[in-house]
Amino acid sequence: MQNLNKQHLKDEQLANNWLKDNGITQTLFNKTQVFQLQAYKTATNILKHNVEQLKTNEYELLISYCKQMLNSRQRNSINMRNTYQILNIGARINRQLFKQHRKLIKNTQISNCV
Repeated sequence: MQNLNKQHLKDEQLANNWLKDNGITQTLFNKTQVFQLQAYKTATNILKHNVEQLKTNEYELLISYCKQMLNSRQRNSINMRNTYQILNIGARINRQLFKQHRKLIKNTQISNCV
């Protein structure tokens, strides 16, 4: 029984660390809806790793969304439309990254053949 409890604590700590790495606190995780968390994770990852591919208005939208998520009153006003805007930006950037990666692979294959 003690081993099970230790394993549970390790698993919980691992999950909390993963959430923290993705910009989500444990209390935020417990108090928000799933669609809000998905958009928040997308927004924080874009702001961390791919900010150079954002347009100015998209950057401001992502910053605004992250601020709303951190304020409980404003978080309650976030609806599906707001989250879809964030997720659509994330999808567009993922498509761009995939195209860049595919182009890089193609150029590497061509240079190896020559």
